[in-house]
Amino acid sequence: MEGYHRSVLLKETVDALVIKEGRWYLDLTLGDAGHSIEIISRGGKVVGIDVDPQALSRAQKRFKDLEVAEDKYKLILGNFRDLKNLIQSAFAKASADKQTELRQKFAGAIFDLGVSSLQLESPERGFSFGKSGPLDMRMDPSLNVEASDLVNSLTRKELYELFAKMGEEKYSWAVAGALVLAREVSPITNTLEFAEIVERVVGGRGRKIFAGKVSAGKHPATRVFQALRIAVNDELNALKEGLSSALDLIEKDGRIAVISFHSLEDRIVKNTFKAWETAGTGQVLTKKPVVPNDAEVAENSKSRSAKMRVFKRL
Repeated sequence: MEGYHRSVLLKETVDALVIKEGRWYLDLTLGDAGHSIEIISRGGKVVGIDVDPQALSRAQKRFKDLEVAEDKYKLILGNFRDLKNLIQSAFAKASADKQTELRQKFAGAIFDLGVSSLQLESPERGFSFGKSGPLDMRMDPSLNVEASDLVNSLTRKELYELFAKMGEEKYSWAVAGALVLAREVSPITNTLEFAEIVERVVGGRGRKIFAGKVSAGKHPATRVFQALRIAVNDELNALKEGLSSALDLIEKDGRIAVISFHSLEDRIVKNTFKAWETAGTGQVLTKKPVVPNDAEVAENSKSRSAKMRVFKRL
């Protein structure tokens, strides 16, 4: 539907789950519910979880507009790192029949990591280097620490380590130095101001800039923005905890499909799945990650870095 976030690898992901009629599935990054709607259209039921209250509101409206039966889905606000507690709390007051049905394990789970189009296109959320807004980047608005807090309080060494580890930015030390100098004049609180400081450093070190973008198609501030977002939302630790919880809630022959958008996430997923397989917990179904085809990338350029891996519980 027009106006909603376009789910990446939609068919491939839901195909990988092998949907069973009437069974429950976990959509752990609900967003605009693209994957959930596809699961329901194939006969499944969905528990959708998202840390962003705006996402839940939009998904709820989309379900109603599509006249999806209310017994086909359950929406929960929360972080998938708290999956077990969220499931337990959500159904503690459910009717006896519903509670019995959902007490059983789930037939599959999806993680679609990264930032949604809604978040990127909302300047007040602070995720985009292309729009002026507060340097926020919280997926969960209730978090206490914003991106600007880190930018203005961390030492140069701490900023360097953050950008180098979380963003894999080659020029992290220079970027950190420029930020420290700039904040001595006034605190850095705006996304465009922050992006311009980074671009002056990164864009001037051998990268060809054209219309504000590097030749590889990425804005010079992309990696630094990524690093800040990951740190603010503690995304890597949340992913590790979420994967572990999901495995415990998936039934025999159930599948876990994970779509990642950068190497740090993909590495965690790859290594976690491999460790599970070695331990005899299940089987990795994707020896190489599934990536979008040329047609999808042409229609949705944001999908170009997506990689999907799938694990089958035994």
